[in-house]
Amino acid sequence: MTAPDINSSPRILIVDDNPSIHRDFDLVLLESSENAELEADERRLYGRAAKPALLKPPYTVDHALSGLEGVEKVAQALAAERPYQLAFVDIRMPGIDGVETIQRIWEKDPRVQVVICTAFADYSWEDLVRRWGQTDKLLVLKKPFDSIEVILLASTLTEKWSLARQATLKQEEMERLVARRTQRLLELQPREAPAEAAVVQGTDGTADSRELPLMLLVASDPAVSAQVTQGLGNLYQIMKAQDGEEGWRQAQELVPDLVIAELALPRLDGAALCRAVKGTEMTSHIPVILVAPQGREGSQARALEARADHCLPQPLSLTVLKARVDDLLRSGSKAKDEAGTDASLPASRLAVTQADAQFLKRAMAAVDRHLSDFEFDVEVLAKRMAVSRRQLFRKLKAVPGTTPNALIRSMRLKRAAHLLQESEMTVTEITYAVGFSDLKHFRTVFKEQFGVLPGDYPRKGADGVSGQPTEHGNP
Repeated sequence: MTAPDINSSPRILIVDDNPSIHRDFDLVLLESSENAELEADERRLYGRAAKPALLKPPYTVDHALSGLEGVEKVAQALAAERPYQLAFVDIRMPGIDGVETIQRIWEKDPRVQVVICTAFADYSWEDLVRRWGQTDKLLVLKKPFDSIEVILLASTLTEKWSLARQATLKQEEMERLVARRTQRLLELQPREAPAEAAVVQGTDGTADSRELPLMLLVASDPAVSAQVTQGLGNLYQIMKAQDGEEGWRQAQELVPDLVIAELALPRLDGAALCRAVKGTEMTSHIPVILVAPQGREGSQARALEARADHCLPQPLSLTVLKARVDDLLRSGSKAKDEAGTDASLPASRLAVTQADAQFLKRAMAAVDRHLSDFEFDVEVLAKRMAVSRRQLFRKLKAVPGTTPNALIRSMRLKRAAHLLQESEMTVTEITYAVGFSDLKHFRTVFKEQFGVLPGDYPRKGADGVSGQPTEHGNP
C-alpha cells in the first residue's frame, strides 16, 4: 500500500442521522456552501456591503446517516488510500450509537481523530476512559455547536493527523535507510580480511584506532583505479565506486577517512561530489583529493571552488599521491590533538569546520538531555542523531578524535564534578543523577578522570569558596 498524500485536501466525515445537521456542517466547513435565508438575514442586519469572508481550509466533507454507514465509509476510504483525518460523530443514533460507531471506526483505522457531538450526557468522560483508556484522539462538542468552535476543531485535528502521519512516514523512511545501509556494509565486508587489514574491536564494539585508514576511491577510469589500488592497497582499506552518485552514497554510508575522486565522473562529477562531501554535516570533515587530466584548463579552479584539499594531475605520481594522503591524514590527527576531547569545551573548540561543530553540538546536547538515564548508550545516541552506530563512531573518531562511549562517560563525569562543587548532594545521589548505576564503578572512573575519589573532590564551602579535598574518599 502506498502512503496517502498528506498534502491533499483534508477529508472529514459527518456521522449523524439528522440531515439538517449535515447541512449545518457544510455551511460551516465548506467555502462554497450558501444559505439563502441566512444571506437575507445578514443583508437586513448588516446592509448590502459585503462582509469579510471567513477563511476556511479546503476540506472534503462526506456524510453518513447512520453509524454502520459511517464505519463502511471509513473502510472504503482506507481501501482507496484516501483516509479520513477527522470524524464528527453524533452520540444518539438508531442502530449502533455514537460510542459503538467510534469503536468500530477505530478498529478499521485507529488514526482517525474523532469529535463526539452530543446535547445530552449519555456517557460520562469516565465511562469513555474506562472503555478506551486515556486517548488524545477524542474530543466532545456540545450541541447546538458554535461555528467558530467547529472550524477550530477541524483545523487543529486535521493538522494534528497530518503531523503524526508525517512523523510516521519519516520514521519508516529512516528505518528503511538504515536497513539498506546495513545491508550495503555487510556486502562490502570481505569474507576473510587480510592480516594487515584486520579490525581490532574497541570497548564499545567498534573498530579502534589500530584499524587501517579507510579510503574511498571514486574512479571510472580502470587505469586510475588500478594504479591507486596497487600503490596504496597495503596501507589503506580501499572501497571503490565507479560514478559520482555511487561515490556519494558510499561516502555517507562509510564515512571514510579520505576520498580520492576523478574530476570527470559520470552521473555526478568530482567537483559536485566534493561539494556534497564538504557541505554535509556527516561528511564535512573528510579530506578530498581530486584527480584531473593534466593540462585541462580550469581544473585547478574547479577543484578550488569545490573546496577540494588537493587537485593532482593525471597520470598520477604515486610518490606525490602518497605524500598528499599522508599529509592530509597527519593534519587531521594534529588538529584533533590540538582541539582535545574535553567535553566541557564548546563544540566550536572541538571541531575544525562549522558543520563539524554543529554535529558535535547536537551530539553533546543529546547526551546532556539524557545524563541521568542509566540506559542511554551508544545505540540510543545513534538513534537520537539519526545515524548508524558505525557512522557515529567514525564521525566522532574523526572529530574530535574520541568514541561515543568516551564522549558519554566524559560528559557524565564533568556533570558529576560540577554537582560535587556546586551542590550539597551526596556522592551516592550524584552517582545516580549522572547515569551511573554502580557506585564502585563511578568512583573508579571518576578517579581515572580527575585523579581523586569523588569524596575527595574540592567542594565549595558555605562562603562559596572551594574547600579542600576531604581526608577520605567516602561521602
